[in-house]
Amino acid sequence: MAYHRMSDYYDLLTNDQPYDKWKQIVAHYKPKSNNQIMDIGCGTGRLTSQLVEFGDVSGLDLSHEMLEIAEKRNPEIKWYCQDMRDLVLPQKYDLMTIFCDSLNYITELEEVLEVFHYIDKYLEDDGVFIFDVHSTYKMNNQFNNQSYISEEDGLTLTWQAISGEEPNSVYHQMSFFAEREDGLYERFDEEHYQCTFDVQIYKELLKTAGFQIEAVFTDFNIDEYNENGDRHFIVAKK
Repeated sequence: MAYHRMSDYYDLLTNDQPYDKWKQIVAHYKPKSNNQIMDIGCGTGRLTSQLVEFGDVSGLDLSHEMLEIAEKRNPEIKWYCQDMRDLVLPQKYDLMTIFCDSLNYITELEEVLEVFHYIDKYLEDDGVFIFDVHSTYKMNNQFNNQSYISEEDGLTLTWQAISGEEPNSVYHQMSFFAEREDGLYERFDEEHYQCTFDVQIYKELLKTAGFQIEAVFTDFNIDEYNENGDRHFIVAKK
């Protein structure tokens, strides 16, 4: 699932995201001082651009619209428009990441395993792979037929999180009302679908793809795993 017109407002809507905490996780687990880094699901490149202090960084996303913004943010970074289920990359990397629950857009177990095989293909020996996913608890409690409203400068978002047919899945039905120069508001809609799996399933798929599990933790706290948290992180090593 790629972001389309929502890309124009993505940074505005995610101003409260703790990008500094994702960066701290990278700083803690990066394999060496000067890394070749690939950030998959990079979006508008807000986090990707902060990782340049750790090495030579590239970003990859499925959305052309998001990458146009990312390239304007940092034209020195190499940006790739690809599907993480079908990677064609020019080199191997010391560190590969899939942050901001981007992996939850891969909703079939077989396709998650495909992603892990591609990561294995393009990760250097002793390289590190870090990703995060929504917890099943969050899917079944916070995304269980809930409605949210967000009002930002010149933009109102109504968001319905509707439980999907499959376990631990959600449809994000979003309506945007964007203020025009003439003071009127224009509406556009987007729908996204996400699914998550139990942490143990992700660990088993990683092992099938040839990885060793280095760490599992919750909500940016590297010392704690909590099944009832919102976001689980898994660190794996090739």
